Amino acid sequence: MKTKTVIIVGGGLAGSLTATSLQEQCKVTLFTKKKLTDCNSMLAQGGIAVAMSPDDNWRAHYQDTLKAGVFHNDPAATSLLVKNGVTAIEKMIQQGMAFDQDEQGNWQFGLEGAHSFPRILHCHGDQTGKYLTRFAHEHLAQVEIKENQPVTRLLLGEGRCIGVEYLSETREPTQLYGDAVILATGGIGGLYPLTTNDETITGDGAALAIRAGVSLADMEFVQFHPTLLTQDGKCYGLISEAVRGAGAHLVDEHGRLVMKEVHPMQDLAPRDIVARALTAEYQAGHQIFLDLREVQDFETHFPQITQLIDRHQIPFRQNNLIPVRPGAHFMMGGIATDQTGATSLPGLYAVGEAACTGVHGANRLASNSLLECVVFSHQVAQEIAALPDETKATTPISQKLADKFTLPDKAVLQTRAWAALGIQRSPTEIEEFLTWLAQFDFQSLPAHYSLNELETANLCLVAEAIAQAALARKENLGAHAWRKN
Repeated sequence: MKTKTVIIVGGGLAGSLTATSLQEQCKVTLFTKKKLTDCNSMLAQGGIAVAMSPDDNWRAHYQDTLKAGVFHNDPAATSLLVKNGVTAIEKMIQQGMAFDQDEQGNWQFGLEGAHSFPRILHCHGDQTGKYLTRFAHEHLAQVEIKENQPVTRLLLGEGRCIGVEYLSETREPTQLYGDAVILATGGIGGLYPLTTNDETITGDGAALAIRAGVSLADMEFVQFHPTLLTQDGKCYGLISEAVRGAGAHLVDEHGRLVMKEVHPMQDLAPRDIVARALTAEYQAGHQIFLDLREVQDFETHFPQITQLIDRHQIPFRQNNLIPVRPGAHFMMGGIATDQTGATSLPGLYAVGEAACTGVHGANRLASNSLLECVVFSHQVAQEIAALPDETKATTPISQKLADKFTLPDKAVLQTRAWAALGIQRSPTEIEEFLTWLAQFDFQSLPAHYSLNELETANLCLVAEAIAQAALARKENLGAHAWRKN
């Protein structure tokens, strides 16, 4: 008999793998804001970093992760990530997860930015996230899935998290109690107008945590991916770092190699360095492209990216160029957790991008995000499965409803966040942003609100947290960089 009840918020790779690991021992309910497949995990192109090649080892992966993170990483959590990642991926392969192999049946390892060895496993070329997440979804055999039912509040009682409040399919506030609540809601990409993230990613987990008084960490570290497909000033999705790993170069409109003099690793330098370099080129009036001339069999190896650029009628077959620019991609910070996913609030856990375990430091190493989902979902599930069965508080303390609920226009918020909390920052602009944000009332929720209002309020909370953390970080570090006067 299943005596423990577990609530998971988020149906991406981290949430779904946690659910599959717990479903035999616990009664698991998984909430998604929209459909189960509406998540960042489904969009991940690059692959999953793991030291399985005979020429590679976990120590090299560990050092690469620390270097990319500017040694702001938590060493113990990072060691756990790269060591346990090998056995975790081997187990998934044994369970039927198929990664790309060559004609001799050897794993095909790709190279990406700031890696010292080719160690990126792919699935169907550039569709790793989709197939990994599908694999996890196919194993949700004993999980109750509540799609299109966004979680809006954490229920608190006797000093712990005892459940969630959510909007039912009829949009009625409804409560569900559980012995453990896991936030796996992804990052904060929706705060910015240019982003690789799914449209559902609006900082919901961080906002839930803030309203419940839960500790966050490293919120100043937002990663901006260097290469988003760009057309007429708008971005239309990610062009994976794996394309540069396969031989593409970043060039300007004259064919100049823009990274040649910037960093020894040139096009495969850490993402924060490349993003700042490309931003400087844009500010100088240049256009930036990926030059594909040295990429062999581009359309075969990158079918998803090919469909993307064809959809926007980019003539890459004629000129071998893809127009790109940086955009918001990943939050290194988040809800502060230990290695088991436990937060500062008993009964509440976080996993995946929503959590800050410290493994990414000040700048995430390419393709470590999916690995984090795989490794730490197991950590969280193992911890919760081992919890003693005991009676929990079932009467939540009342939470004050907002008397005033005034919000900015979401597009205006995104534009201002891009200017103040983007790739390069200034204290004056951040202070002005906080002053502008202070005129609105978003900290608490009223009795009734729309999903759009909820998302905007959540983004305001997240923006405030990023701004405050950025002001507190006086030095340049990784993805947090002050603009030069």
